[in-house]
Parts: sequence; structure tokens; C-alpha cells
Amino acid sequence: MTDQTSGLVWQRCAVGMEWAANESRCIGEPEGLDLNAAHDAAANAAGGWRVPTGAELETLLFDTCEGPKIDSTAFPNISSSDFGDGANFWTSTEAMPGMFYYFEFMHGYVDMHSPGFTLSALLVRDQ
Repeated sequence: MTDQTSGLVWQRCAVGMEWAANESRCIGEPEGLDLNAAHDAAANAAGGWRVPTGAELETLLFDTCEGPKIDSTAFPNISSSDFGDGANFWTSTEAMPGMFYYFEFMHGYVDMHSPGFTLSALLVRDQ
């Protein structure tokens, strides 16, 4: 899916899931990945996919009163990445030495974690 404002191309599903165009949803199960595994998944996807920066992932935050804080039409199954503490997605942006930002899309906040922690990943590439 291409973001018309930023020009970035996003995978609509978390790593581990696939887009089912005929159903307009993601199918499968999202993978919980440490940050190195998220980078590996991007490299294995080929075609220039990568883990987004914090600034890039922030462009997906959606200001809503109810429900996920991401466009649920563009990213319909984001809640499936809620492994018990929200739908958390890695960025490649270091917050401080040894800690990287992640975005939580069920409530719309940003936090940081060590790269060995298990979170989901949405991949992005330039157009």
C-alpha cells in the first residue's frame, strides 16, 4: 500500500501474515520478532523492504477516540499483533544506547525496549 503523502510503500500486514486481497484482510499469524529478526525478515522479503524509522512509523498514527490508532482499513488486522500488552511494532530508531523505539497501535503511544524483546514488525520501502 502506497502512502500518498509520504510516498512510502507499506506492507499492510505484520511479518508472518499475508494480504488476502479478495478478503481485504491479513491472514495468518503475526510473528513475534526481536529487532535483529525483524531486520532479517525485511532482508529476506527482498525488494528493498526494511524496518521503518520512528519518524516513518509515526506517519501511521491515526487520531481516533475509539479503536486502534492506525487506519484499520489500510491495516485491518493490527489487533492480531496484540500479544497481551498492545500491538507493539519495532522501529529502527535508537532511543538511547541499546534501546529502540516501538509504537503501540491499540492505544497510540511510543516507548522503547531492548532489541532482544519480542514485538511485531511492519515493513516499509521507498517507492
